Amino acid sequence: MSRRPQKGPKGRNRRRVDAEAQAEVAQLRQELAEARRMLRQVEEAGSDAFLSRRLAALEEGQQVARGQALEAMAARTRAEGELRALQDAIGKAPGLGGWLLRRAQRRLLPR
Repeated sequence: MSRRPQKGPKGRNRRRVDAEAQAEVAQLRQELAEARRMLRQVEEAGSDAFLSRRLAALEEGQQVARGQALEAMAARTRAEGELRALQDAIGKAPGLGGWLLRRAQRRLLPR
């Protein structure tokens, strides 16, 4: 049995596919232009100058990442301290309200 060849998408679907293809082509053109610019820099200034600039940029990015990691660790420590304080306050809460809070806490925490 032979099948008829499928036709492409029609109407809105075709416009969406065309728009996606145009966006991908634009992105690829931008990447090509960036690669050509980098090659021109290597040709003009030599590979040593290019590599030294690239290494400096990578080191700067590494320092930024270290700073962000330190900030995240400090924020985590702060959040853990606040959680412990809240759990202690729930554990010490008096009366019926305290009992309800402790019961709700037991249901929320994994066993």
